[in-house]
Amino acid sequence: MNIEEIYEILTKEIKDSIVYKNEPMSKHTSFKIGGNADIYVKVKTIEDIKIVLKVANENNIPITIIGNGSNVLVKDNGIRGIVIRNRYTRY
Repeated sequence: MNIEEIYEILTKEIKDSIVYKNEPMSKHTSFKIGGNADIYVKVKTIEDIKIVLKVANENNIPITIIGNGSNVLVKDNGIRGIVIRNRYTRY
């Protein structure tokens, strides 16, 4: 599957989280540098995390997990695969 198809699947399956395609990582790091992520997901629920991981695993897509983006350096050519920004809180 290509990134466009994965993006479509995730936007249909995920309920509470936000999915971006070809997202500039410079928007999400404290250093404000770096190329684009193929797919960037701000996950807000455990269920959405499970869906992203299942889709990635079934399609052999690399996963990168980040927190707040502090002290993260991204190459100019970006990140291939899916970047997960964990926004899950229990409260």
